[in-house]
Amino acid sequence: MAAARPLTPPQTLFLVAVAWHIAWAGTVATPSDWDPAYYLSVARHLVAGDGAVTDAVWNLGWLPPELRHPADLHWMPLPSRVLVPFLALWPAGGWRAAQLCSVLLAAGWAPLGWAWARRLGAERLPAWCAGLIAAFAGGYVRTITTPDSIALYGLLGGSALLAASRRLPVTVPLVLAVALTRGDGFLLGLACALAWPGTGGWRVAAAGLGATAAWALRCWLLAGEGWIALRERAANSLSLGQILAPPAPPAPSIADRFAFLLHELPTIGAVALVVSGGVLVWPAALELVKRRRERELWPIAAYALGFPVVIHLLAPAVAAEGSVYRSDAALFVPMAALAAVGAANLTKRYHPAFLPGILVVATLVSATVTGLEYTRVLSQLGEDCTALASVPKGSAVLSYDPIGVEARCGHPGAIMARGADLTPLVEQYHFEWALVAPATYDNGTVRAEDFTMSGWTRVNERLWHREAAGR
Repeated sequence: MAAARPLTPPQTLFLVAVAWHIAWAGTVATPSDWDPAYYLSVARHLVAGDGAVTDAVWNLGWLPPELRHPADLHWMPLPSRVLVPFLALWPAGGWRAAQLCSVLLAAGWAPLGWAWARRLGAERLPAWCAGLIAAFAGGYVRTITTPDSIALYGLLGGSALLAASRRLPVTVPLVLAVALTRGDGFLLGLACALAWPGTGGWRVAAAGLGATAAWALRCWLLAGEGWIALRERAANSLSLGQILAPPAPPAPSIADRFAFLLHELPTIGAVALVVSGGVLVWPAALELVKRRRERELWPIAAYALGFPVVIHLLAPAVAAEGSVYRSDAALFVPMAALAAVGAANLTKRYHPAFLPGILVVATLVSATVTGLEYTRVLSQLGEDCTALASVPKGSAVLSYDPIGVEARCGHPGAIMARGADLTPLVEQYHFEWALVAPATYDNGTVRAEDFTMSGWTRVNERLWHREAAGR
């Protein structure tokens, strides 16, 4: 009998990352943000044979004719589609099945980190360090094990940048997939095109732009003027409150958009530090500067410097509310490799694994601290289903978080934005139940002290009910 072959470093790194992310996934029992909740709900509808639909109206910029309406008019399709096989094979698992998909995608960051380090000319020890840094995932450690776009975007984006650095034909399909993962993903294709001299990268740029344009056409054909209204609302809003509730905000001028960008620069920098644990940006940037003549690496710098500016000008509030954090995932693995290789090259006085090893330990510590601190929102959202215990299964609920309530508790619904006239919602969709936000939760939605609709009876601390007409 032939002896089993020993595991290769990329295989070992993948298994280490799987174990690490499974441990963190066990601490996240529910969708913690709108994005993973949305992707999970759409995937469930696809598995159930309903098609790509959603039962959640998450802002009042456009009210569809019925509560159930086409999905992906704001979010891109790929993060929900990758969940479908896992939910289909493990329907009883639900949330955990979706998390398993995310864990495997996140674990792919580790061997990609090894591949990036070897591409940069690293020896085995610095390459190991790069893979371990990518495995620990820094400030993404809790969110990456939810069915968000983070794990997928980081894997596809890091792979596209690596393929572009080698000028491989596979860059085109990778860039196309990236563009279908996040709405601003086409920017990565434009950056990757810089790896080719002259007009050699035009196919790469066209792939990202073409995929985004094709999906926009699909959305427009499905929702018509409603989709345009949604996009205009996102493009013109400078705060989450403006996105959620009418009236539509006036279009900010170019000067207003740049002023908003300048105001958000400290936050953009803070996101970069949190994601990297505060230790990866500096050696990675130094190594990138040293390699500034390597055109194949220009896409990394172009994307890092360009995407925060562009998305803050195109969709200010959306960018500030989480797009920078998520879109930055494409840079994490290349940054991990550049940091490890840069640290190994920083001085010859130490063992080549000494400084990269310090980065590994620092990333491990910072990821652990970040993960343990990420508890406030999770603890609040866990109370929704308890508050809705008396509501008949599947009944529509007017709520502070319709996307999350649908994903966590199975109730379709629409957003209760603070200051909005909620009467048209009740009349159009015949709501009989309303769930207000937790007392300490403040995102511009209705809390108990803000609930003013007459004819409703308070059931518990957060739940209201009204008798439907004719009963």
